[in-house]
Amino acid sequence: MKRKRTRHSLSSSHQQWLSKSTRSKSVSATYFYLPHECWEFVFKFLINCDENNSCSYFKSLSVVSKQFLSITNRLRFSLNIWSSTRPFLPSLFRRFINLTSLNLRCYFGSLNKLLLQISCFPLKITSLNLSNHPTTPAYGLQVFSQNITTLTSLKCSDIESFSINHVFLIADCFPLLEELDLSNPKLIDGYGISEEGIGQVLRRCCNIRHLNIACCSRVNLCGMKFDICKLEALNLSDTIVDDKTLYVISKSCCGLLQLLLEKCYCVTSNGVKHVVENCTLLREIDLRGCYRVDKDVVTLMGFSRPLLRKITV
Repeated sequence: MKRKRTRHSLSSSHQQWLSKSTRSKSVSATYFYLPHECWEFVFKFLINCDENNSCSYFKSLSVVSKQFLSITNRLRFSLNIWSSTRPFLPSLFRRFINLTSLNLRCYFGSLNKLLLQISCFPLKITSLNLSNHPTTPAYGLQVFSQNITTLTSLKCSDIESFSINHVFLIADCFPLLEELDLSNPKLIDGYGISEEGIGQVLRRCCNIRHLNIACCSRVNLCGMKFDICKLEALNLSDTIVDDKTLYVISKSCCGLLQLLLEKCYCVTSNGVKHVVENCTLLREIDLRGCYRVDKDVVTLMGFSRPLLRKITV
């Protein structure tokens, strides 16, 4: 009987010890547990401190635990698509549900087929980069725009063949655009970045804030006779714009903050004067390579406009 009691007492003590130990572990786990929101804040802080290595941070963090994997999946907003990436797109789109930016610059397959595939997923893409390709994927963009209506930024720079029809297509498909880059087309088929085409874009996409048409040799904006009050940044570098064009811009783009005119050889001090006087919110103007512009005159203009803090000549 004594032995049985002893065993019972030992068993009871052991159970009490186990119970205390379990409670201690659960309390410790509670103390060290952080909700998803806190971890998201920490991860965002790390990413913002070193944006260039954000992908490496994601890879390292995602292997720590399932919780970290789930959090990093939600924090992935951009995706670079290569030719080797395409077979894995369905799983990638299911994994990264908050994607807003797609970069197709390094994809060397059919852009039309790729855009058709992307448009099948319920994505809320706001930024799309189609630069450095032979031509603009007209059909793919049409289907894409019908299913994904959230696009606000489109980059189509360094396109080998560009036509006015492509400009009209962009204007019709993406009325919510705020940023448009059509710079450096290799071959313009039919005055592609023409007054008519740009006018159509600016009328249709009335929220445009950033427009880049640098290195578009045939660009002509003299016929713009409507207000573009939301346009803040305009890049006309290495184009044939002249004083007449600058006068039109100064009257139409009253909210302009940045104007880039590098290597615009037809621009003179008179044209710059129109812009400085009429665009009262202007903060930056780039005149490098504009050899017909008097630097001293421009400097004096800057003194008359306190907001114009950056003048590059």
